[in-house]
Amino acid sequence: MEEITQNWKKLSLTEEEGRNLDLTKNKRASRFVLAAIFFMRHTVNIEAVARTFCPLWRTRREFEVNDAGNNIVLFDFELEADVEKVLLGEPWSYDRHLVVLERYDGSTLNFETAQSLGESIGVFMNPRDPSEMRGCNFMKVRVAVDISKPLCRGRRVTWDQDSDGWIAFKYERLSNLCYWCGLMSHDDKDCLIGIQSTIAPFRGSVIWGMA
Repeated sequence: MEEITQNWKKLSLTEEEGRNLDLTKNKRASRFVLAAIFFMRHTVNIEAVARTFCPLWRTRREFEVNDAGNNIVLFDFELEADVEKVLLGEPWSYDRHLVVLERYDGSTLNFETAQSLGESIGVFMNPRDPSEMRGCNFMKVRVAVDISKPLCRGRRVTWDQDSDGWIAFKYERLSNLCYWCGLMSHDDKDCLIGIQSTIAPFRGSVIWGMA
């Protein structure tokens, strides 16, 4: 997937990629997130983690617990005061294993944002368990796309009035893909755009040599 990203960076943005997607309505400014790394060999059990820390932290409001993979857990709080209380109580441990907490900007990485991004390129497919979509620094979605069009490399987005950015897309389990035009109907060896771009410089060098 990194190879695809590097090759596609050479191309200019398509009209779809360059069109700003407004995500301000999806921003949950009232939520505060802590990322926790559990230093243990076996996979952490999210339900057991929630049962353990709820009575220990005694937060004023509820918080969500989401699995980010690789024994990283995201705690999504409603109140910043609860976050401060948890951090002041460090260090924390779980089943005698060290747990390291760090502030994490999860306000823009949520289900609503992922759904908006998915719908901007195709038909968003709702997962059975929304928590499966969340990663440490990414959101994972399933989208039915029109394969007669180039795959979208990402989208320009607007987080708020003073903040624009770019969200890169990565794809899993792709078959043939053309790095020149982004279509899945052929690979780069059979792409007319690629052939023309390599022939043009060659012809120029021949003419220069004959002169």
